[in-house]
Amino acid sequence: MFLSYKSIPDSHGFTLIELVLVILILAVLAAFALPRFSDLSTDARLAALDSLAGTMQSTIGIVRSKAYAQGLSPAATNPGGNQQTGYVIETEAGRSEVDWRNLCPESRAEAADSLTMLDYISVDANDSSLETFVNNQYTRAGFSVPSGSAPGLPGCYVEYDSFGDPECTVTQITSEC
Repeated sequence: MFLSYKSIPDSHGFTLIELVLVILILAVLAAFALPRFSDLSTDARLAALDSLAGTMQSTIGIVRSKAYAQGLSPAATNPGGNQQTGYVIETEAGRSEVDWRNLCPESRAEAADSLTMLDYISVDANDSSLETFVNNQYTRAGFSVPSGSAPGLPGCYVEYDSFGDPECTVTQITSEC
């Protein structure tokens, strides 16, 4: 009696050449895809700055409308030194001082009010995802925010200048985004 065995069918696997070709194709795809994904973070930052700037512009419009509704108008000279108590308005969000030159909300006021521009745009100064800087004239919020008092310093942020004459300004600085 002869022992017989069934022949094992040839198993088909990947050859070394096929594996190298697959790795090469994946490397080429990654070389083209990675730069596109790295641009997404920059695009996301720019979109966030657009949103902040739009929110600031809306806030300016609402506060100025309230100031006009309360009978205020821009003045040619500072009517009350640093304490411009006649230029404090009431909004649904609280009390806010407006600048006597343009009726825009001051970034951080010295009169009897409680709101800053950050309060209006709902940005928490302690939020770790955004950096902020606020003084009486400027509010800056973004991803790389300088703390100097000069306008337009390099960074990746939105700058609100409440003392603009004749208009307050909202500027996006994107040199380091």
